[in-house]
Amino acid sequence: MENSIVRVADLRQQVYTTLKERITSGAFPLDTKFQEINLAQDLGVSRTPVREALAMLVRDGLLVQAAKGFRFPDFTYDEIVDVIEIRLRLEPYAVERMIVENDGQSMKQLGARVKATLVGSADSSAYIEVHRRVRQDIYSHVRNRQLVAAINRYEDSVHFMRIRTLSYDPWRRISYEGMLKLADAIEACEPDMARSLMEQQLINARKAYQHYWKESLGFETATNQSI
Repeated sequence: MENSIVRVADLRQQVYTTLKERITSGAFPLDTKFQEINLAQDLGVSRTPVREALAMLVRDGLLVQAAKGFRFPDFTYDEIVDVIEIRLRLEPYAVERMIVENDGQSMKQLGARVKATLVGSADSSAYIEVHRRVRQDIYSHVRNRQLVAAINRYEDSVHFMRIRTLSYDPWRRISYEGMLKLADAIEACEPDMARSLMEQQLINARKAYQHYWKESLGFETATNQSI
């Protein structure tokens, strides 16, 4: 792991931010064991800020405590589907309100910027990171920050599923084209269309997950099996 920590007052926050970015970008395999001493050595810091950062990641639902350190949580099929259901209620509303509550010029700039960021990423594994950056850019314009915090909470909890589904070419292409359409709606300042397109993106994400569950894990229907 690259040592990217700069020694300033709030070292805990830096460690937390670094680890969270790497977790949500898929830098760690699903069977990773997160241990204070190893992370402290990798980041070039003491164990205290690492311990505190790990506790923050547990609070966020990104890690759980294990016998020796920390690991990624296990989720059942039903839990993942439930999270997507919550996101279906939150995210379409968020993009609709974003367009309504911001001025047209800023939305035109956002839509154009999202499209420019997406260009050329559809056929590459880089799309996963591009997708994450685009979503961050979009939600940075939502004025209700508590709403954004709720979206981030549920998004982060199943980040690994996005990594798995978007690694599959057909689903990555569907997501890419959907995000381009969403960018068009934002640029055109069409809140109803943006809401509908975001809803479709999440419906597609649910279909992709169900496909992954069936094809990769060998399960046909909802089950309490965990991943």
